[in-house]
Amino acid sequence: MEALIKEAQLDELHIVHDVMCKAFEEYRGKLIPPSGALSESVDDIIKKISKTGGAIIAQVDGIPIGSAHFVFRENYVYIGRVAVLPSLRGWGIGKKLVKYIENYARNRGICEARLEVRLSIPSNVAFYKKLNYEIIEKHAYPEETDYWYIMKSTLPN
Repeated sequence: MEALIKEAQLDELHIVHDVMCKAFEEYRGKLIPPSGALSESVDDIIKKISKTGGAIIAQVDGIPIGSAHFVFRENYVYIGRVAVLPSLRGWGIGKKLVKYIENYARNRGICEARLEVRLSIPSNVAFYKKLNYEIIEKHAYPEETDYWYIMKSTLPN
């Protein structure tokens, strides 16, 4: 299966939103606090990425199967909401999404990527470690019901 990754245009952000919601649905009722992805709207995505970011879509035969957001910060790119439809996980689509954003950032002179991942989803922590992300900070949610890591990767030239 060959996935095509493309930048999402403003009129395609509803597709990014739809894929994200489908991908994060499995966490509904399981995470405390709940994932913000499940309450995010298309307008929220627009606000988040409008000034210094963007979104991408992974497609197979024109069918959306994955998405992610990114925002350029002062000296790194923040990667968020990496989402792959559950039935298509394990095919390297998540890795392609992350690598696409990393390459996009590298081509703009950015040499670091960061992301956040919940400790209560250890498979996601392991996924990013395999992509050479290292833990740089640990944070607690209110009432310490869960924790999250900030992870970073140095992007080679």
